[in-house]
Amino acid sequence: MKRLLTIALSVILFATIFSWISYVPSAQREPDVYYFGFIETFIFVIFYAGPIYFLAGLPLSIYIDKIIERTKRKTKWAKYFIGLGLYSLVGILVGVIFLFIFSQNNFHLKVISFSIYGIVASNIYYHLSLLISKINKK
Repeated sequence: MKRLLTIALSVILFATIFSWISYVPSAQREPDVYYFGFIETFIFVIFYAGPIYFLAGLPLSIYIDKIIERTKRKTKWAKYFIGLGLYSLVGILVGVIFLFIFSQNNFHLKVISFSIYGIVASNIYYHLSLLISKINKK
């Protein structure tokens, strides 16, 4: 249940951040060019990111959490940085796989941006997971 709540909150937060970053104010728009509004972008991101979080993120987060639990390092900071690295690495992997599946051309030009999106998405999940775990303990 904790993971599903984390996924739902992560999708909403990621969609909000992505929509905010990609929004073009009216004053900066070119004439006769259609721009997606904030809500339209938000809805599209939820439709694309939601299944990815659920189908790829859920099983991978279970696997990563098992790896973190088995580490011999006992300090909280060591486990945090191991988790941060693993979630970032998986975020890059999922971002590049998503790009490979949905991109027909210019694949190599978009790898960095989709890797960054993957890192941001996976780290949002990781940090929300840590926050929800801390709240549940209290």
